[in-house]
Amino acid sequence: MQIRRFKRGEESAVWKVYFDATHESIARDYHADLIERWAPHDQDMGQWADRLTQKNPFVAVVDGEIVGMAEIERDGFIDYCYVHPKWQGRGIGKALLAALEAEAAALGVRLIFADVSVTAKAFFLSRGFCITEAKSNVILGHPAPNFRMQKRLSSEPDGAANRSQPIRAETNRTSVAAGSDRGPLR
Repeated sequence: MQIRRFKRGEESAVWKVYFDATHESIARDYHADLIERWAPHDQDMGQWADRLTQKNPFVAVVDGEIVGMAEIERDGFIDYCYVHPKWQGRGIGKALLAALEAEAAALGVRLIFADVSVTAKAFFLSRGFCITEAKSNVILGHPAPNFRMQKRLSSEPDGAANRSQPIRAETNRTSVAAGSDRGPLR
């Protein structure tokens, strides 16, 4: 497996990872209307290409095939982190997350965080993240719960810096207009 930056011309392969992970894995936990909104069948691929160019994600490549993608913003926010369903459970997500952590450290970021789907919650917990907020979002009239999770990057063993973080439950009952929510993580 190779972890590297996305290259122009790979937009369709990266879209396939995101689309399949959303429609196959995340669909177990969220309504079909939300899945289609987050990863539409009629995605504007020019818009997708522009997004990838701006975000400059990491990709995981196995035998020449892109099987995962992940991106981190300069403030430590992990926006997208997806592994193709047929490659889940094989260390791809761990390798991508390690690349994000290394990038954050290189940027001088000491705290990384994400809005994590129900689907990805166990993975992030297993990688030393803690829940700082449980959100009860409603989008398009459907429940869309997620979790704000964070991980402090430090030299403390076993993520000890994260153990004392509080969990705050909050309900957000506002409807989000089409295109204004970030979609699920991951």
